[in-house]
Amino acid sequence: MFKAQHSSTVDINGRAVEVTWTRAAQRSLMQRPGDLYVELELYFSCLVKKFLHFRDVPRGALPAARVADRLYVYLRPVTSTACSPQEAHALGRQPEAEIEAPQAMRLAPKKVVIDCRDGVWSGEFFM
Repeated sequence: MFKAQHSSTVDINGRAVEVTWTRAAQRSLMQRPGDLYVELELYFSCLVKKFLHFRDVPRGALPAARVADRLYVYLRPVTSTACSPQEAHALGRQPEAEIEAPQAMRLAPKKVVIDCRDGVWSGEFFM
C-alpha cells in the first residue's frame, strides 16, 4: 500500500469520498502541463471489476470532482455490451456502455489512493 502524504474529501454522487495521494504523485502533478483526471471505472460484466484510468481529459459527460490543483476524480459505471471472445481479443476487453440507471448514480467509492512512480500512475479505489 502507498504511504499517502496528501488527502482531500470530495463529493461523488452525493457521498463523501476520501482521496489520498503520495508525495511522488504530488510532485508528478506539479510537473504536468495540464490537469489529471482519474477515472474510477466500475465495470459490470460476468464479475464486477474495478479499474483506474489516468487521463488528460475526462471521458464522457460525467462530472469530475476537483480534489486539488490539477487533480480530479470521477466514477464511471459501465457494463459490457457483448460477450464475444473475438471482440474481447480485438479490444483487449468486451465492448462497453455507460450505465445511466438511477441506481448507478448513487454509487460512490469510500476511498481512492493514488501514486506515481517513474512516471507511471497507479492506484486503487475501495467501495
